[in-house]
Amino acid sequence: MGKRALRIRPFAWTTVIAALACLFGAAAQAQQPICSAWLIESSRFMNVPFGAFMPDRAFVPGSTNPQNNIASVDLPVNIGVIKCGNELILYDTGWKQQEYLKMTGSEHWAPLPDQLKVLGFNAADVTKVVIGHAHWDHAGQLSDLPNAVLYVQREELKAIEWALNYPEPHIRAINSDPGGCNRTPACGYMPLTMAEVYGKVLKGKAVIVDGEMEILPGVRIHPAFRAHTAGSQLLEVPTSVGKLVFGSDAFSSYEGIRDWMTANVQQTDTVQQFLAYEKCYKITGGFNNCVAAHEPLSYTDKYPLTRNAWVALNGGRMAEIALAPGEKSRKP
Repeated sequence: MGKRALRIRPFAWTTVIAALACLFGAAAQAQQPICSAWLIESSRFMNVPFGAFMPDRAFVPGSTNPQNNIASVDLPVNIGVIKCGNELILYDTGWKQQEYLKMTGSEHWAPLPDQLKVLGFNAADVTKVVIGHAHWDHAGQLSDLPNAVLYVQREELKAIEWALNYPEPHIRAINSDPGGCNRTPACGYMPLTMAEVYGKVLKGKAVIVDGEMEILPGVRIHPAFRAHTAGSQLLEVPTSVGKLVFGSDAFSSYEGIRDWMTANVQQTDTVQQFLAYEKCYKITGGFNNCVAAHEPLSYTDKYPLTRNAWVALNGGRMAEIALAPGEKSRKP
């Protein structure tokens, strides 16, 4: 018998590499935490002209939306509370300055440390704070979170410096000026709130973010520049109900995201606000897991993400959005 040729197949390195990539990818995915999430109402703006909040719905002729006939609306100021393993993260922080309350006619305010206690948390245990932007109703109470590191976009700080130092008074006007600030570029950057923000920066308790940043495995900051202010940012959070995206005033209205309508126009480039909406659609697979800062339907069945709600301190509301495996319910 003649000798048979021995055929040696080339080693399939590409197959091995693909298998290893899949293995390590699965391992990395397994390391990502499943976080728990709650929403708390810092306070509520009362009787806001509806046209000032969602101008398209109020003024577009022929709109079939039933809210068209509403002259004014009450807007919650929502704060995200996120627990990922041993990390306690806040998205936005509301405010505490009582003189601002008098000016705005807000109701149902309670100190953030007291609200956290209702959920069984201590303000000193907050490790990270991501502010969607630095306006007074979203970036106060930072000094009451002594161990928290603040995450703020460099573009936001640059915009604050520009707005508060611009020589034309109609542009640099702030809320505390007589008559308010309407839609001027510096509107919202209140002196006491700036002291809270820059207090963290000067004490070395801040991370100045340039665009996108992962602050924990799977917990990611996304820039949304000019979607409300120059340095607006979103926060992606993995949970048992899918990924959430917290959007502060880039996502002022859940209905706005759902129906692709601009809301709470401030320094907003409406194209950028719509791109922020699109970002949430892409990350979460839809609009239901986009967490809005001022949605009037918050804490009701009409905003499904917040339907598991209850009334807490001083009439302020809370909602339990998602629980990680093994996490106990905080609802009374």
